[in-house]
Amino acid sequence: METIVLHEHNNGMTFFSMEVDGHEVGRMMININSGTLRAGHTGIDLSRQHKGYGKKLVDKMAEYARENGLKVIPDCGFVNMMFSKHPELYGDIRGTR
Repeated sequence: METIVLHEHNNGMTFFSMEVDGHEVGRMMININSGTLRAGHTGIDLSRQHKGYGKKLVDKMAEYARENGLKVIPDCGFVNMMFSKHPELYGDIRGTR
């Protein structure tokens, strides 16, 4: 079973975690400040790459941004590529630096 959970810690570390059958297979680091979500590093376990988990993390982050009225700055190369490749999916939430 696949789940994506938002983790917010007191030390300011915030990330989405992708779990498959109870094991973390990927993570997207984010930073939220003043109506902006900065999408930092996205990483998927090497043995789990090319299975669509990165896109699922991007989709969950985009859903969260829309629900919370946030614009997204895609600092992560993967997120930036997804935003550029699919403006029809993410153009409404893409912010500028």
